[in-house]
Amino acid sequence: MGQPANSGPAGHRQRLRERFLRAGLNGLQDYEALELLLTFAIPRRDVKPLAKQLLERFGTIEKVLDASPNDLLEFDGIGVNAAVLVLLLKQLCAKYLEQKARAVDVLDSTGRVVDFLRMKLGGGKKETFMVLFLNAQNHLIAYDTVSGTVDRAPVYAREVAEKALFSHASGVIVAHNHPSGVCDPSPEDIRLTRQLKFALDSLGIALYDHIVVTPSAYRSLKGDGVF
Repeated sequence: MGQPANSGPAGHRQRLRERFLRAGLNGLQDYEALELLLTFAIPRRDVKPLAKQLLERFGTIEKVLDASPNDLLEFDGIGVNAAVLVLLLKQLCAKYLEQKARAVDVLDSTGRVVDFLRMKLGGGKKETFMVLFLNAQNHLIAYDTVSGTVDRAPVYAREVAEKALFSHASGVIVAHNHPSGVCDPSPEDIRLTRQLKFALDSLGIALYDHIVVTPSAYRSLKGDGVF
């Protein structure tokens, strides 16, 4: 007798899809969510062991999504298609959060802004500085990034102020990540924040906050009373 239609690898994948459609990610364990994702790029292989290996190596789904294509390609069984799929998923999530932030008063929606910043910056292995330019309704109108090294991103207050003026921004939020995973602002972070406030104030542009992010946390220098 032949196997039932829902048995074997194809049946297992179908059951994963059905569970996801019924209950979303709440219906799947983390390795099963990764397994389901990988099935779309690796059609003819049991990817459950590979999903478990990714979690064992990186620890969480968040860190899997933060992995570079080269990191992913080190795994036997992860090809270009799978690496591109993971990278695309993360960037789509960031775009989703960015567009959410554009539609609301950012100052009344701190959680959305922090989610966007953590998605864009939090998992980076090098320090990256981001400037969010806001209009008079405090909606996000544009953003700019400056990439740096493992512990520093070269940022100049005058250049930030000039870009804010060019963007017709009424206010600015700046942010950067700490690849170390520690959110505590450095003396350099504090010095730069005060320089930025001075430069922006001279143009009548508000500095609303300087936020430090990691994959799991954030710190507001405004909340800390730095300025």
